[in-house]
Amino acid sequence: MYSIKHMQTFCAVVEYGGFVGAESVLGMSQPAISTHIRDFEVRLGFSICHRGRSGFGLTEKGEVVYRRCREMLNSFSDLEAELGSLRNMLTGTLRVGLVDNTITNTEVPIPDAIHRFFERSSQVSLRLAVLPPEELERELLNGNLHLAVGPFQKRHPALNYQPLYTEEHRFYCGRRHPLYGVEPTELSLERVGSYPISSRTYVQQAEIPLIRPYLGAAFVSNMEAQAMLIRSGRFLGFLPVHFAASWVASGEMKELALPELRWHSEFCLAMRATPAPQEVVRVFVDDLVSSLGLRVGGR
Repeated sequence: MYSIKHMQTFCAVVEYGGFVGAESVLGMSQPAISTHIRDFEVRLGFSICHRGRSGFGLTEKGEVVYRRCREMLNSFSDLEAELGSLRNMLTGTLRVGLVDNTITNTEVPIPDAIHRFFERSSQVSLRLAVLPPEELERELLNGNLHLAVGPFQKRHPALNYQPLYTEEHRFYCGRRHPLYGVEPTELSLERVGSYPISSRTYVQQAEIPLIRPYLGAAFVSNMEAQAMLIRSGRFLGFLPVHFAASWVASGEMKELALPELRWHSEFCLAMRATPAPQEVVRVFVDDLVSSLGLRVGGR
């Protein structure tokens, strides 16, 4: 019969992109990892991954096995946390999600919350995932994350959302763009809209109405890609002020300062509505909102 070790090894290989990526996290050599995976396949009775010159990849059955193994490992971790709370001990694995490139935003409470949390005596390990908002919500719903912080444009009925802070967005062009040297008094929505515009897919509902009827010519999945297109001088686009600040200071970017092209994104703490969060999650949430001087549910 296969063991938890088989599942842990398999999930690590999947999540770290192959045998090489999983070496350090597992503390095992590639041949040892390969032996574990091969043994797992023998016990399962079918192949779960492709390996060879084309790289690592999952078979169709491997995709199913990975999802089930991850669910089971999460359940084991949650059970460990629940048993730990009976001993008045914080244990288990805390699974937290965050959107990309928020490290330059001083309003983000995650670093302070982590500092507060690990000041306590605990046996908790931390998994911090950085994903787009829609993937964060999906990972919350399937139990891979306990909580996530992000700008959730669509609200899923099975999740609770607690507002935390807002993030200011402005409209930018790169140094090589034709509008870079244009005076603010000479700008207009019509003039700006005559150039190709890039938009992030997960905030289109907020960005696109500001520039209609001029639709974007490029769509990206994260802020890093957005900044790259803007710096190319071929596209205009929105960025959070904190993220654009270094390029603005160096002259690589410039804000196209039209009041109509500024907006604020609301960041929320998202968690599943049911079941009730475990003690380890409640403690971290308290640390999170305390970092912003907030209270959850009046506590």
